[in-house]
Amino acid sequence: MTSHSLRFGSGRFDYLTDAEGGGQLVRCRTGELELFGHAGEWVIPPDHMVYIPEGRMFRLRARVPSSGLVVKFCRREVVWSHDGCWVGPVGEFAATMLDYALKWGGDTSPGSRHARAFFTTLGHMLPEWFRHERIMWTPYASSSAIQGVIDYTRRKGPSVSLSEVAEHAGMSERTLRRHMQSELGQSWREFIREMRMNRAMEMLRRERRSITETAFEVGFSSSSAFSVAFQEYVGRTPSAYAKSFAGGSHHVPQ
Repeated sequence: MTSHSLRFGSGRFDYLTDAEGGGQLVRCRTGELELFGHAGEWVIPPDHMVYIPEGRMFRLRARVPSSGLVVKFCRREVVWSHDGCWVGPVGEFAATMLDYALKWGGDTSPGSRHARAFFTTLGHMLPEWFRHERIMWTPYASSSAIQGVIDYTRRKGPSVSLSEVAEHAGMSERTLRRHMQSELGQSWREFIREMRMNRAMEMLRRERRSITETAFEVGFSSSSAFSVAFQEYVGRTPSAYAKSFAGGSHHVPQ
């Protein structure tokens, strides 16, 4: 196989990705993508991308009309030092590179030296594009006890307290913190931040809730504090994020 790029969308879909020898880079242009693997699940909003490491099969789903592109790499073209999939924003330079990658489709000649040179360069850019910590990830636990903590937190909502979760799990807060860090590689604070932001995106995208209502439901004391945290996490303001699912002209209540 020669490395190549393919467009997808704009519609709803649900399929299993191939286990590519060099991995694959998926960019979401519009809508929102959900990625499911053995270690957890990820959300990829518009203008974000995710790298799926080599040799791994994942389920990719769009429950709302979505579009984007996927880059399929050959072996030894990608420099990747992280464990598992990471989601990151698509910057201006990354967007230009990914658009140019569409020059080489699935029918690209295996002997194309230009294609090999381009995709090797593209693959070596990934450490720069994914240099920030992992985001938009809900982990799966290996033990039933911690998976129960994850499931309970999702049912109760992101404003649930550590003490409430620890009592439900039959652990002390200290023990729960230790188990989450060792098993998930996340602190309680990092875990609950993921839950808060994922729930906030869902409320703004699917339920068309106001920014103030969303802020309070996910545990923030003010809409301004929520807006700052949301923009830092997602890369755009809550208002801009909500408008991207309403054709850009819909007024988002504050």
